[in-house]
Amino acid sequence: MSPTPIGNSIPIDVSLLEDIEQSALQLSAQLDALLSSLQSQLQQAASATLGSVKVYESSLVGGVCGQVEACVEQTTDLISRCDEMDKDMVSIADIAFQIKTIKQAVDTLGAAIK
Repeated sequence: MSPTPIGNSIPIDVSLLEDIEQSALQLSAQLDALLSSLQSQLQQAASATLGSVKVYESSLVGGVCGQVEACVEQTTDLISRCDEMDKDMVSIADIAFQIKTIKQAVDTLGAAIK
């Protein structure tokens, strides 16, 4: 598709605009999925933390050995969930780069239109 001139002099490539829009939509979907995953993992981590606190409180009464084991399991689970969250956060750098690229393209397009 050939560029469409705007006004008297600036040609706009409609396919480029469509590509930018598709990239933005894909990026939005990826960001939504990442944030949903992050929210879920944070809820799981909060639940594990609450469980650890309850185990700690009940260990003050009796059964220290069993309670300590349960607390260690809860803490290990929390660490595991934090590791999973850390792995999921790696894609944030890619998404940030894509956002910057789209922003630069939109800024360039905006400057060309002015």
